[in-house]
Amino acid sequence: MIEFELPDFSEITENGQRMLLEKTVKHNGIWRIYKNAPDDIFPSDPHADRQDAPEKLNLYNGKVYDKSTKEFKYTLPKKAVKYIYNQIMSCKEDLIKNKLIASKDFITYL
Repeated sequence: MIEFELPDFSEITENGQRMLLEKTVKHNGIWRIYKNAPDDIFPSDPHADRQDAPEKLNLYNGKVYDKSTKEFKYTLPKKAVKYIYNQIMSCKEDLIKNKLIASKDFITYL
């Protein structure tokens, strides 16, 4: 399992790195990615579940869906999805990283 806080979009550079700031005030959710999702794999495998709101994130295109209705809500900015991708690639969860690497052709933000 991977869990991270998505910082305010203004704190993320275009290449998906977080700027070093003295203090972070805003955030855009706490997201969790499981090696083996306990729920269905909608909208992608792997996907991220938001812990502080009923949302799911497609890790291939950055689209966010309502967790209960599965309706599209919004798309994260490209730099925010790159930040998430960089967080995943810097972790030790090889199963999740390998799923993204194997499906690289479907990733729209790289």
